Amino acid sequence: MQELVQELSPLIEQYGYLVLALAIAIEGLGVPAPGQSLLIVASYLAASGALSLPSVLLVAGAASWLGNTAGYVLGAMLARLVERRGWAKPASLVKVHAFIDKYGVIGLILSRFLEGVKQLICLGCGLAQMPWPLFLTGNTLAVGIWLLVFGYGPAYFYDEIGQAGLFLQRHQYALWVLAVIAGLALLLKFIRKRRPTS
Repeated sequence: MQELVQELSPLIEQYGYLVLALAIAIEGLGVPAPGQSLLIVASYLAASGALSLPSVLLVAGAASWLGNTAGYVLGAMLARLVERRGWAKPASLVKVHAFIDKYGVIGLILSRFLEGVKQLICLGCGLAQMPWPLFLTGNTLAVGIWLLVFGYGPAYFYDEIGQAGLFLQRHQYALWVLAVIAGLALLLKFIRKRRPTS
């Protein structure tokens, strides 16, 4: 966590809430950006008093909601053009339609926690012609839950995160040894199960 803060806090210190808003908003248009990482750092900085937490949440929430909505509108506008020009394989478009039809609002919510998917889901909803009221509901719920976890969460657990970071730093070698031992134990168990029984 400390490494993330050290790496990204200069961006926030130099450009303020603007960089947070832009990074989060363009993700809704399918562009990879460090929006979520910046939100975590901004929340952490707000807990230390360097930023206002209500402002961080308001800026991040508005940027995410508007960016996602813009992605949906763009997808809806390009849907026929994409099909007509063959910019996407028909099989891929069928998969997008099937995913949106099957998961709908739940898919929108879960996608907020999956890198790669969250950048494309709103464009996909537009391409699949997801009903507008359904998209608005899913987008609002997804942004709200995402803000709670990555916007409010780091500030709420500020002290605990710091203590956990110190613990991990002090005991990193012991934890690596335990991880290796656990991995070897699982591997041995897997090998034994694969052996044919006589």
